[in-house]
Amino acid sequence: MAKTRVVYRDIAPGAAEDATVTVTEGMGSPETLPFGTNPGPLITLERSRWLLDGSCKDFYSASDVGFWSSDLSGDDGSFETKPTIIVEFSEQYSSMGLGLIFDEATGEYCSSVTIQWWQGNILRISRSFAPDAVNFFCEQRVESYDKIVLKLNKTVVPHRRARLNMMIFGVIRTFGMNEIRGASIVNQMNESAVELPISTFNWTLDSLKPVDYLFQLKQPVEVYNDEHLIGVYYINTSSRSSKRVYDIECQDALGVLEYMPYAGAAYLSGTSAKALLSETAKPFAVEFAPDVEDTILRGVLLEGTRRSAIQQIVFAWGVCLATDGSNKLRVFNQPTTPVLIPRDRTFIGASVATAAVVTRVKVIAHEYAEATNGTVNIGGKKYIDTQTAYIVDNPNITASDRENVKEVQGATLVSDDNGNDIAERLYKYYSLRDTNVATVVFGGERLGSCVSIFTPWGLLTTGNLHKMEIKLSNTVVYQSEVTGAWRIDPYYFFSGDLKAGEV
Repeated sequence: MAKTRVVYRDIAPGAAEDATVTVTEGMGSPETLPFGTNPGPLITLERSRWLLDGSCKDFYSASDVGFWSSDLSGDDGSFETKPTIIVEFSEQYSSMGLGLIFDEATGEYCSSVTIQWWQGNILRISRSFAPDAVNFFCEQRVESYDKIVLKLNKTVVPHRRARLNMMIFGVIRTFGMNEIRGASIVNQMNESAVELPISTFNWTLDSLKPVDYLFQLKQPVEVYNDEHLIGVYYINTSSRSSKRVYDIECQDALGVLEYMPYAGAAYLSGTSAKALLSETAKPFAVEFAPDVEDTILRGVLLEGTRRSAIQQIVFAWGVCLATDGSNKLRVFNQPTTPVLIPRDRTFIGASVATAAVVTRVKVIAHEYAEATNGTVNIGGKKYIDTQTAYIVDNPNITASDRENVKEVQGATLVSDDNGNDIAERLYKYYSLRDTNVATVVFGGERLGSCVSIFTPWGLLTTGNLHKMEIKLSNTVVYQSEVTGAWRIDPYYFFSGDLKAGEV
């Protein structure tokens, strides 16, 4: 039976990137502690600590050691001079405690630690903890701190160095469907990037434990069905209706980028689309499919949000972008080889809506030049905007078709270099008129997948999956939207999925 889980990273957003780590009585690469290391088994001079079978590597050749104390602990595991790790931040953060990951290779850990949380010169909280596992959460709600002092007092095995692989400014929690109710996901994209829709995850947590959750803005939430990652979403709002019940609204990376301002820039001589998109998408990473080729874009990006700037880049480039199934922005070319979603995963009651015929597609290209009398202002400089229209007419218009023109005017990275190609591409997109809406059992599909879905009358609609409305349960079911054209596929007909007399 399938199993669905929600992984909530109850952490201080941005704290790891903002952290400056210093140590006393120690060695290693402490700057890596906020992100984690796993050096594996290492050769040391500690008694009964390492095997002579070649499985351990030399400490001095290991570049991924987080923190080791300089001295060994005594007969009772304690240190005469306590190894200390100091983490300072330029901003203030709040969290439910501090997660510590010690030496995973051996399972050894520090059995006594002391943690201080500071706000400027004010000691907010000081507590000692007794870890009993290599992965231990020191639970303590603290708000508005900008410094953490961690003292490692004692090792669980005597005559050992204190080792730490990672510090988590919070805790990672996992919820099963026995704690989740009313959960719905809307994953969506636009194949042509004429818009860049935001995906959402709204859910109610009915916690089995009486935990006082913070649910801070931008904290990441991951949704899995078995090993399939459905998506990563970030907390936007939350409310509490009882001691254990919380209502949480989340959105994808594009939703976060919608609230991040973009100052605007001019690229009159051209710039790399890959480099520009990677820079604009920060703090999120971009994952480019292997067949995505870079291109040069000319034009400007006006002042706005990072999401609006990304939409301009992707539209002018001609690639697809989605956020589901990854913790990165996925950039890929639109697949054209269909995969059949079989009848036994499709519920009865699918429908097909046919859009009106598009009679013309019109795309305005822009050529910018710096000029004192220009009407476009970016960063204090003025530019004139010379516009050219690129038009594609539908050659199959009949007398009964109404005029229906699709026009794109504000694509500021569309230039004379790519205007004609973009108009042709957009015409092909609008030529696909049939949208199949069907309820499907989730099988690992992702946005952008080229699929064939049966219509109620036995034909197939083949196109790219651009919307998935998901009702979360252990058996994940989603309402799919695929825009394409009806067809009979001989492969499926002769393979036996369609039987004689069904079409």
